[in-house]
Amino acid sequence: MAVGGGLNFMVIIVIASTLQIASRSLAGAGDMVADTCARCSRSNPNVNYTLCVASLSEYPESRVADLHGLALISAKPLLSGLATIASVAKDLRDKTPPVSPARSCLDACMEMFRDAEYDLGSAVAAIEEWRYGDAKTSMSATMDAPVTCEDEFQEQDMAPPPAIKAQSKPLFQQGVISLAIISLL
Repeated sequence: MAVGGGLNFMVIIVIASTLQIASRSLAGAGDMVADTCARCSRSNPNVNYTLCVASLSEYPESRVADLHGLALISAKPLLSGLATIASVAKDLRDKTPPVSPARSCLDACMEMFRDAEYDLGSAVAAIEEWRYGDAKTSMSATMDAPVTCEDEFQEQDMAPPPAIKAQSKPLFQQGVISLAIISLL
């Protein structure tokens, strides 16, 4: 009886030690996101630390990712954001009279967002291939799309539609975060 009780006690100690090591490992991985976002916000004042941590932490794989992995993960909110803003632009375009300045601007925006999706794909491919200079170039082009779209309207002496403007800033901020992470590599 005493031997069996001692064995159970040893099993409990081994399990507790394993759980403690695993929890330290997960805590350390969470620290990687926080540390990376802190480094990004220190190196680039346009990086919103809170948004950086929240957007990366949204993806479970960020808990075990290294910096390279976080660079790849940081592109995911951009892909979603580009799809959203392109959909908004298409809906607005479909409701806008043909041969109007607003429709022309929306057509240009839709083309920019298609190009941005391509640039984002190029950025991700470059990250995967460890070509960080190319990744930075493609990511810069991606994050310019919402700003350039708004510029299209302003060049026509029109305000960008509120629905576009509402999507532009978060999309740009996600791009800033991704570019800052790539710059750390």
